[in-house]
Amino acid sequence: MEIIKAYAKVNLFLKVSPPDLNGYHKINSVMSIVEDLYDEIKIISENDIKDEIICNIKTLEQNNFLHTVLDELRKEGLIKKYYKIQLTKNIPLGSGLGGGTSDAVALAKFFTVNKKVLHNIYKKIGYDSYFFDSGFKTAIVKGYGENVEEHKFIEIKKKDLIFTNVNSQTNKVYKKFDELKDWDSENKNQLTNAALKLYPELLKFSHDGQMSGAGSTFIKKESLKKITF
Repeated sequence: MEIIKAYAKVNLFLKVSPPDLNGYHKINSVMSIVEDLYDEIKIISENDIKDEIICNIKTLEQNNFLHTVLDELRKEGLIKKYYKIQLTKNIPLGSGLGGGTSDAVALAKFFTVNKKVLHNIYKKIGYDSYFFDSGFKTAIVKGYGENVEEHKFIEIKKKDLIFTNVNSQTNKVYKKFDELKDWDSENKNQLTNAALKLYPELLKFSHDGQMSGAGSTFIKKESLKKITF
């Protein structure tokens, strides 16, 4: 049974623009894969009536981007059957490490290489999709996530991360970011103030690290000191 690996990513910096007329934000970021932190996806069997996700986090069995991927692939006629899939989550939920998006991209690419279909799926699941799709270990990511340019590999490992056990909700962080009008923030990650307002328990971790994505994981400052862009 083939194991599909879906890797975590970190944002080494993240600049966010004011929202456009549709409420979307352009970004400018450097993203890098964390090679020793990944979720595992196994396609166990075909199902007759509906897709079934078995996960070590029970709440994800119904509320999961994997269902979105399978539904879209079936709608496009690229798959016809239903599947029983086992998802082992090792990337924490709401951690700013892109776990849910990475899972979705990994599954979609397992079934198809049709770029048009893949990009339609990516629009439904988030900015990080295009980076995960690129196959680059490190990249400069701009626009709405769709402009991805390979960068020399910057290695960040699991030991370089501070895990907080806070489930940060990306949409809520962006909403707070808009309320704060924080697009001129001098933070390396401009979503930091918004996340700290929403989740004050993150403040104690921010002294020792720099936040990834919309939180809640931090990259250790001592690890960042070794990085040159």
